Amino acid sequence: MATMRDIKRKIGSIVKTQQITRAMKMVAAAKLRRVQESTLHLRFYSTKVEELMTGLLKESSLLFHPLFRYGDVKNIELIIITADRGLCGAFNHNVLKRAENMIKGFDKEGKSVSLNVIGRHGYNYLKFRGYGFRKTYMDILAKEAKFTDAMRIMDDVMNVFLEEKVDEVYLIYTRFINTLIQRVTVKQVLPLSVEEVKGKAVAQYIFEPSMKEVLEALLPHYVYILLYSAMLESLASEQAARMTAMDNATKNADEMIRMLTLSFNKARQIAITKELIEITTSIEAMRY
Repeated sequence: MATMRDIKRKIGSIVKTQQITRAMKMVAAAKLRRVQESTLHLRFYSTKVEELMTGLLKESSLLFHPLFRYGDVKNIELIIITADRGLCGAFNHNVLKRAENMIKGFDKEGKSVSLNVIGRHGYNYLKFRGYGFRKTYMDILAKEAKFTDAMRIMDDVMNVFLEEKVDEVYLIYTRFINTLIQRVTVKQVLPLSVEEVKGKAVAQYIFEPSMKEVLEALLPHYVYILLYSAMLESLASEQAARMTAMDNATKNADEMIRMLTLSFNKARQIAITKELIEITTSIEAMRY
C-alpha cells in the first residue's frame, strides 16, 4: 500500500497538472473567440463569391478556362490540414484517418496520390507510416491563418494542375460546427465545379474590361478563398477541440484528487489506529 508521503506527492503533482490544463483551456477559449469571428465572417463572404461563380457558370464561354479542365483522372493530390500541436483530443486523428482511407481507396482504383500536408502533426504521423510528400508546411497555423499563406500554397497547386501533373485536388480539413462538434470535411478544389443554385435568379453580368480578364483575376481568387476558408475552419476546430480536451482533463484531475484524498485519509486513519494500538498495548504491558 502507498504511504501517506507517496499519496501526498501524487496529489501535489496532479494539482500542478490541473493548473496547467485549466490555463490551457482558458487560452484555447480566448483564441477560439478570435478565430470563430473571422471564420463566420469569411463564410458569408465565400458564400457570396460562390453565388457569383454560380451566376458566371451560365456563361458557356467560361468553360474555356483551364481551371475547369476535366479528363481522365490518374493523378490526385490531397491537401491535408492538421494542427502543429497535440493535446486537442481526436482532432488530428480524425482528419488523418479520413486521409488514409482516401489514399487506400485511390490506390485500389489504380490512381497515383500525392500529399500536400499543412501542420506538423500530420507530417509526423504520415512520415512515420512511410508516406511521401510533395509539399509540407509547418507552423503556418501556429498562431493565425493568413491569406498570403493560402495564396502561396494554392499558387503552387494551381501550377501543378495547369501543367497537368495532377488531375484532381481535394481538401481534407475539419469544419467548425460549434464548440462541441467539429466535422471532418472533404472538398474538391480543382478542377473547379460550382453547382447551380436552383430556384434563384441569375443576374446578368456586364464585363469590363473583358470576360477573360475578369475571370483571370476572379477564378484564382476563388481558389484562394477555398483554402483560406478551410484553414480558418480547421484553426477554429482545433481550438474548440483543445478547449474541450483540457476541460475534460481538468475534471478528470478533480476526480483523481478526490480519490487520492480518500486514500490519504484512509492511510492516515490506519496509521493513527496503529499508533493507538501500540500505545494501549504498551500501557497494558507496563501494568504487569
